[in-house]
Amino acid sequence: MLVASALVLGLASVSVGEVLWEAPIGHAQQGLPFADGRQGFLVWGATNELNVTVSRADLWDHRGGYAWTTNECYAHIRDLLYARDVEGLGKLFPKRAKPGEPANPFILPLGLVRFDLGDWRVAGARLDPFTGLGAVDLVRGAERASVRLALDGHVFALGWPEGLAPKGTAVSSFDLPRVRKPLEKLGFRRAAWFGDSTAGGFEWAIPGDVSVSLGFETKDGATFVASARGARPSTAAEGGFAAAEARTKARWTAWWADAAKVSVPDADIQELYDYGMYRFGAMTDPTGVTAPLQGPWYEDCQLPPWSGDYHFNINIEMCYWPAFHGNKLEHLKPMFALVKSWWPILRANAKTFCGIDDGFMLPHSVDDRCTLIGGYWGGTIDHGCTAWIAQLMFRYVQYSGDVAFLKSDAYPFMKGAMNVYRAMMEERDGRLSLAATTSPEWWGDGIPDDGWGRDASFQLAACHRLCRDLLAAAEMLGEKPDPMWLDVERRLPGWSVAFQTSCVKTTDEEIGLFDGKRLPESHRHHSHMAGIVPFDTIDFEADRRTKDLVRETYLTWIQLGPGLWCGWSMPWASMLQTRIGMADMAAYTLKTWKEFFNNPGHGSRGFAYSPGFSLIGRNPFQSPGEGDREIMQMDGAMSAVAAVHEMLCHERKGVVRLFVGAPSKWKRVSFENIRVSGGFLVSAKRENGVVTMDVRATRPGVFRWQDPATGKICEREFK
Repeated sequence: MLVASALVLGLASVSVGEVLWEAPIGHAQQGLPFADGRQGFLVWGATNELNVTVSRADLWDHRGGYAWTTNECYAHIRDLLYARDVEGLGKLFPKRAKPGEPANPFILPLGLVRFDLGDWRVAGARLDPFTGLGAVDLVRGAERASVRLALDGHVFALGWPEGLAPKGTAVSSFDLPRVRKPLEKLGFRRAAWFGDSTAGGFEWAIPGDVSVSLGFETKDGATFVASARGARPSTAAEGGFAAAEARTKARWTAWWADAAKVSVPDADIQELYDYGMYRFGAMTDPTGVTAPLQGPWYEDCQLPPWSGDYHFNINIEMCYWPAFHGNKLEHLKPMFALVKSWWPILRANAKTFCGIDDGFMLPHSVDDRCTLIGGYWGGTIDHGCTAWIAQLMFRYVQYSGDVAFLKSDAYPFMKGAMNVYRAMMEERDGRLSLAATTSPEWWGDGIPDDGWGRDASFQLAACHRLCRDLLAAAEMLGEKPDPMWLDVERRLPGWSVAFQTSCVKTTDEEIGLFDGKRLPESHRHHSHMAGIVPFDTIDFEADRRTKDLVRETYLTWIQLGPGLWCGWSMPWASMLQTRIGMADMAAYTLKTWKEFFNNPGHGSRGFAYSPGFSLIGRNPFQSPGEGDREIMQMDGAMSAVAAVHEMLCHERKGVVRLFVGAPSKWKRVSFENIRVSGGFLVSAKRENGVVTMDVRATRPGVFRWQDPATGKICEREFK
């Protein structure tokens, strides 16, 4: 039974628990994270040393990178692929770098402040995601004390226990061995130090860019740490540590007041949700910059993997997924503004790629100036990156009702993305077709033998999502839809078909990577299933053939298993499991992600930390020390938050589905303030199989949901 009411429900009490760290906390990426959307602070340490690693999401070496050339047009790339011209394709995308400069732009590690605790020892740490306050617990013989932690605005504060006033030392990342050697080759030099052990820091010159500085000041029993560009940082905290702590708590209390909250009877999933939402709020603060791969949290001891850049073939999208159901839409705005600042470049890309003046094309890997990184041909031509950002834009409009943004930003961007797709299409047997496409991160057995194909199912799903959103957007704006969109929606296949030999089969067909090519191995990017999640273009209940096709696709996917999955593969897999009602598996997948793809300090890793689950990461047969480089990415943690949302409440074909991914053994589960399209805020609980629901409308509209008991599709108009 489901009851829809206009009254706020008494939800199951939300578990408010601190996240705990055991000593030693031996690496920056195992530390307690604090951030203001631009600066990141990681607190870590062992024995009698406490460190605060400071990093910035806007600290780039902007040199290097690539510009598209006229030879790198779609027609030329397509012809080379069909000719199997490996050498010719390689010449189109050379690895070129000027002497003394990096091949690609990359984010720089900044440094840390190190404190000598004397005869005190680090015993553990804790962080409350609902107040933003943390503490490092200390021990000295039988004595116990704590260092209190808070981020007040843009200044990080450490409140020392009475009698402890440790000396501080600012250390530039350039002075750490694994960083200095590569940076010296690129023209970097040592930072200039100022001050002393109670108030000091350093200024560091960045070749061809604005300098950066890191400073700290100890006074009145507290130390205040901050960084700045182009000048020395201000470490002033009005009212001292107590006032800074109070302001931090007030800020996070207010932030959580309207955020989506969940209560589940599984402690692991509860923690990954609460802690994940906290990290989302910290890393995407609307006053900051767009979050790159590691958010604002870059370790000081190495250059970041993959340049620490913006990956638009899944990673950035995942980082921002919690904004939607999490009811934090304002956190999307810096990312949308950054993309809009690139419009001239994106138009030039489209002109070079397919010869049109009214297109937008976003490659998969760029810096904050949209400089192309890497030179990988498959990522360069992956137009699904553009379509995926367009989907996020329109989803924001659906959730917020922001018609002004639709008119000024989303609608023009969506139209430009569609124009590029249409320019890539050709007529084939009365249908439209994309002759040469890539499926994200699928390189196959070599280039160009197996890393591409006709009509990648991922690209077809992205294009159809774009078509349908454009038609809905035109209706919202009272405009007549472009006939081209209707033609593409009618004549472009929804997916590619491949023949399979599954051990359990009811049909010979399944969804293919490309036309005629099935998924041959475990793969981290579930791209061929994107029509199910995230694009929701495949209605697997529409007819018998589609239902059978989807079933066989899942069976092959399950059969091949997760042996080559990475961190962000897991939450996406959980969403795919939720969609077809595999609730126990959806929950187990998230618990497995937490177990194998997090380091001992709850750090979200790109590769497996513990060996045995996936070969992307530590191999169980490697010697100690092999394969243990810390590869931190925030996409896994953020998509895990979104996967919890989806377990409890998600939309399919415009209909809200409740608790589809919540295991039946969860006797009491609830959520509050999950936002869905139409601007509705949904709260619900399931207790002993009985579901009750509260819906609040932020604007007029029709709310549609599926009754969990009967399966009936219901609707109610809100005025």
